[in-house]
Amino acid sequence: MTVLAAALFAAACGDEGATAVDTRPGVRFFNATMGMSGKVGFTTDGQFAGGSALALGESTQTCSRLTAGSTSFGFGAANAGGTDLSGGALATLGSQSVATGGNYTVVAAGSAASPTLLLFDNTFPGTLASNQAAVRFVNLAPDPAYNYRIYQGEVGLTDALAINPPFGSPTAFMTMTRGSTSFGVLRLPGHNIIIPASPHTLQAGTDNTLALVETSGGLQLINIRGC
Repeated sequence: MTVLAAALFAAACGDEGATAVDTRPGVRFFNATMGMSGKVGFTTDGQFAGGSALALGESTQTCSRLTAGSTSFGFGAANAGGTDLSGGALATLGSQSVATGGNYTVVAAGSAASPTLLLFDNTFPGTLASNQAAVRFVNLAPDPAYNYRIYQGEVGLTDALAINPPFGSPTAFMTMTRGSTSFGVLRLPGHNIIIPASPHTLQAGTDNTLALVETSGGLQLINIRGC
Protein backbone atom coordinates (compact mmCIF):
# COMPACT_ATOMS: atom_id res chain seq x y z
CA MET A 1 0.00 0.00 0.00
CA THR A 2 1.40 3.39 -0.97
CA VAL A 3 1.83 6.14 1.60
CA LEU A 4 -0.98 8.18 -0.01
CA ALA A 5 -3.34 5.20 -0.08
CA ALA A 6 -2.54 4.40 3.54
CA ALA A 7 -3.26 7.97 4.55
CA LEU A 8 -6.60 8.00 2.72
CA PHE A 9 -7.55 4.67 4.30
CA ALA A 10 -6.70 5.95 7.79
CA ALA A 11 -8.69 9.13 7.21
CA ALA A 12 -11.72 7.15 6.05
CA CYS A 13 -11.54 4.91 9.11
CA GLY A 14 -11.28 8.00 11.32
CA ASP A 15 -14.41 9.50 9.76
CA GLU A 16 -16.36 6.31 10.44
CA GLY A 17 -15.46 6.51 14.13
CA ALA A 18 -16.19 10.22 14.52
CA THR A 19 -18.98 11.20 16.92
CA ALA A 20 -21.44 13.74 15.57
CA VAL A 21 -22.22 16.71 17.82
CA ASP A 22 -25.88 16.81 18.86
CA THR A 23 -27.02 20.38 18.19
CA ARG A 24 -30.63 19.86 19.24
CA PRO A 25 -31.74 22.10 22.15
CA GLY A 26 -30.91 20.55 25.53
CA VAL A 27 -33.19 20.93 28.56
CA ARG A 28 -32.59 19.90 32.16
CA PHE A 29 -35.53 19.77 34.60
CA PHE A 30 -35.40 20.81 38.26
CA ASN A 31 -37.99 20.54 41.05
CA ALA A 32 -38.15 23.29 43.69
CA THR A 33 -41.87 22.96 44.51
CA MET A 34 -42.80 22.83 48.19
CA GLY A 35 -45.63 20.72 49.57
CA MET A 36 -45.90 17.93 46.99
CA SER A 37 -46.64 14.58 48.63
CA GLY A 38 -44.42 12.62 46.24
CA LYS A 39 -42.30 13.07 43.17
CA VAL A 40 -43.18 15.40 40.34
CA GLY A 41 -42.79 14.98 36.60
CA PHE A 42 -42.43 17.16 33.50
CA THR A 43 -43.78 17.04 29.96
CA THR A 44 -42.67 18.52 26.66
CA ASP A 45 -45.42 19.13 24.12
CA GLY A 46 -47.70 16.86 26.14
CA GLN A 47 -45.28 13.92 26.27
CA PHE A 48 -43.69 12.80 29.54
CA ALA A 49 -39.97 13.61 29.69
CA GLY A 50 -38.11 10.39 30.50
CA GLY A 51 -36.23 10.48 33.80
CA SER A 52 -38.06 13.59 35.01
CA ALA A 53 -39.73 12.06 38.07
CA LEU A 54 -38.01 14.17 40.72
CA ALA A 55 -38.14 14.73 44.45
CA LEU A 56 -37.78 18.22 45.92
CA GLY A 57 -34.33 19.65 45.15
CA GLU A 58 -33.53 17.12 42.41
CA SER A 59 -32.66 17.69 38.75
CA THR A 60 -32.65 15.25 35.86
CA GLN A 61 -29.42 13.31 35.45
CA THR A 62 -29.28 13.97 31.72
CA CYS A 63 -30.69 16.64 29.43
CA SER A 64 -33.67 15.99 27.18
CA ARG A 65 -33.05 16.77 23.50
CA LEU A 66 -35.84 18.63 21.76
CA THR A 67 -36.67 19.85 18.27
CA ALA A 68 -35.76 23.51 17.77
CA GLY A 69 -38.72 25.86 17.56
CA SER A 70 -41.79 26.43 19.70
CA THR A 71 -42.17 24.03 22.65
CA SER A 72 -44.62 23.78 25.55
CA PHE A 73 -43.78 22.41 28.99
CA GLY A 74 -45.96 20.95 31.71
CA PHE A 75 -45.55 19.92 35.34
CA GLY A 76 -47.52 17.79 37.78
CA ALA A 77 -47.46 14.90 40.22
CA ALA A 78 -45.67 11.83 38.85
CA ASN A 79 -47.32 8.40 38.90
CA ALA A 80 -46.01 5.61 41.12
CA GLY A 81 -43.78 4.23 38.36
CA GLY A 82 -42.32 7.61 37.47
CA THR A 83 -43.34 7.15 33.85
CA ASP A 84 -46.11 9.74 33.43
CA LEU A 85 -48.11 12.39 35.23
CA SER A 86 -50.73 11.26 37.71
CA GLY A 87 -53.67 13.31 36.50
CA GLY A 88 -53.44 16.58 34.64
CA ALA A 89 -50.70 19.18 34.63
CA LEU A 90 -50.64 21.55 37.61
CA ALA A 91 -48.79 24.23 35.67
CA THR A 92 -47.88 24.81 32.03
CA LEU A 93 -45.53 27.06 30.09
CA GLY A 94 -46.63 27.37 26.49
CA SER A 95 -45.06 28.46 23.21
CA GLN A 96 -41.47 28.72 24.41
CA SER A 97 -38.80 29.17 21.75
CA VAL A 98 -35.80 26.82 22.01
CA ALA A 99 -32.96 27.26 19.56
CA THR A 100 -30.57 24.90 17.81
CA GLY A 101 -27.57 24.38 20.08
CA GLY A 102 -29.50 25.95 22.97
CA ASN A 103 -28.90 25.11 26.64
CA TYR A 104 -31.91 25.46 28.97
CA THR A 105 -33.32 24.61 32.40
CA VAL A 106 -37.02 24.22 33.17
CA VAL A 107 -37.80 24.77 36.86
CA ALA A 108 -40.97 24.00 38.81
CA ALA A 109 -41.14 26.29 41.84
CA GLY A 110 -43.55 27.84 44.31
CA SER A 111 -46.05 25.84 46.38
CA ALA A 112 -48.06 22.73 45.51
CA ALA A 113 -51.18 24.88 45.71
CA SER A 114 -49.83 27.44 43.25
CA PRO A 115 -46.81 26.12 41.33
CA THR A 116 -45.12 27.96 38.51
CA LEU A 117 -42.86 26.89 35.65
CA LEU A 118 -39.78 28.87 34.67
CA LEU A 119 -37.48 28.55 31.65
CA PHE A 120 -33.84 29.64 32.05
CA ASP A 121 -31.46 30.16 29.15
CA ASN A 122 -28.05 28.91 30.30
CA THR A 123 -26.02 30.47 27.50
CA PHE A 124 -22.93 32.25 28.83
CA PRO A 125 -22.47 35.49 26.85
CA GLY A 126 -18.72 35.34 26.60
CA THR A 127 -15.71 33.05 26.46
CA LEU A 128 -14.43 31.04 29.42
CA ALA A 129 -10.71 30.57 29.96
CA SER A 130 -9.48 26.99 30.33
CA ASN A 131 -9.56 27.29 34.14
CA GLN A 132 -12.90 29.10 34.48
CA ALA A 133 -16.53 28.26 35.16
CA ALA A 134 -19.62 30.46 34.77
CA VAL A 135 -21.72 31.01 37.92
CA ARG A 136 -24.98 32.81 38.65
CA PHE A 137 -27.63 32.75 41.41
CA VAL A 138 -31.43 32.50 41.53
CA ASN A 139 -33.97 32.66 44.36
CA LEU A 140 -36.46 29.79 44.19
CA ALA A 141 -37.60 30.15 47.80
CA PRO A 142 -39.66 33.36 47.77
CA ASP A 143 -40.80 34.91 51.02
CA PRO A 144 -41.84 38.58 50.97
CA ALA A 145 -40.74 38.95 54.59
CA TYR A 146 -37.08 38.25 53.78
CA ASN A 147 -34.31 39.09 51.37
CA TYR A 148 -30.97 37.38 50.92
CA ARG A 149 -27.33 38.19 50.35
CA ILE A 150 -24.98 35.59 48.90
CA TYR A 151 -21.23 35.60 49.49
CA GLN A 152 -18.30 33.55 48.27
CA GLY A 153 -16.79 31.96 51.36
CA GLU A 154 -17.99 32.98 54.80
CA VAL A 155 -20.65 35.64 55.14
CA GLY A 156 -19.32 39.18 55.42
CA LEU A 157 -15.65 38.55 54.65
CA THR A 158 -16.05 39.88 51.11
CA ASP A 159 -18.61 41.93 49.22
CA ALA A 160 -21.86 40.11 48.44
CA LEU A 161 -22.04 38.46 45.01
CA ALA A 162 -25.84 38.77 44.91
CA ILE A 163 -28.09 41.11 46.91
CA ASN A 164 -31.77 40.22 47.27
CA PRO A 165 -32.13 38.24 44.02
CA PRO A 166 -35.82 38.31 42.99
CA PHE A 167 -37.82 35.12 42.75
CA GLY A 168 -37.30 33.20 39.52
CA SER A 169 -34.95 35.71 37.87
CA PRO A 170 -31.31 34.56 37.67
CA THR A 171 -28.51 37.05 38.16
CA ALA A 172 -26.04 37.67 35.35
CA PHE A 173 -23.31 35.09 34.96
CA MET A 174 -19.91 35.79 36.48
CA THR A 175 -16.67 33.86 36.01
CA MET A 176 -14.89 31.97 38.77
CA THR A 177 -11.79 29.80 38.90
CA ARG A 178 -12.52 26.09 38.70
CA GLY A 179 -12.16 23.90 41.76
CA SER A 180 -13.57 23.78 45.27
CA THR A 181 -15.22 26.84 46.77
CA SER A 182 -18.06 27.69 49.13
CA PHE A 183 -20.90 30.18 49.41
CA GLY A 184 -22.62 31.66 52.46
CA VAL A 185 -26.12 33.14 52.66
CA LEU A 186 -27.34 35.93 54.95
CA ARG A 187 -31.07 36.52 55.52
CA LEU A 188 -32.49 39.97 56.30
CA PRO A 189 -34.01 41.39 58.41
CA GLY A 190 -32.39 39.81 61.43
CA HIS A 191 -28.94 39.28 59.91
CA ASN A 192 -29.29 35.51 60.25
CA ILE A 193 -26.58 33.41 58.62
CA ILE A 194 -28.78 30.62 57.31
CA ILE A 195 -26.06 28.96 55.19
CA PRO A 196 -22.60 29.41 56.78
CA ALA A 197 -20.56 27.94 53.92
CA SER A 198 -22.12 25.63 51.33
CA PRO A 199 -19.31 23.69 49.55
CA HIS A 200 -19.36 23.38 45.75
CA THR A 201 -16.95 22.13 43.10
CA LEU A 202 -16.87 24.13 39.87
CA GLN A 203 -15.68 22.32 36.77
CA ALA A 204 -13.89 24.22 34.03
CA GLY A 205 -16.02 25.14 31.03
CA THR A 206 -19.36 24.64 32.79
CA ASP A 207 -22.32 26.91 33.51
CA ASN A 208 -23.69 26.70 37.04
CA THR A 209 -26.93 28.15 38.41
CA LEU A 210 -26.86 28.12 42.22
CA ALA A 211 -30.44 28.13 43.45
CA LEU A 212 -31.80 29.01 46.88
CA VAL A 213 -34.31 26.24 47.55
CA GLU A 214 -36.50 25.66 50.61
CA THR A 215 -36.32 21.93 51.39
CA SER A 216 -37.58 19.80 54.25
CA GLY A 217 -34.13 20.27 55.81
CA GLY A 218 -34.22 24.06 55.51
CA LEU A 219 -32.86 26.48 52.96
CA GLN A 220 -30.17 25.05 50.69
CA LEU A 221 -28.01 26.36 47.86
CA ILE A 222 -28.25 23.78 45.08
CA ASN A 223 -26.21 23.81 41.88
CA ILE A 224 -28.23 23.22 38.72
CA ARG A 225 -25.78 22.38 35.97
CA GLY A 226 -26.52 23.33 32.39
CA CYS A 227 -26.58 20.93 29.44
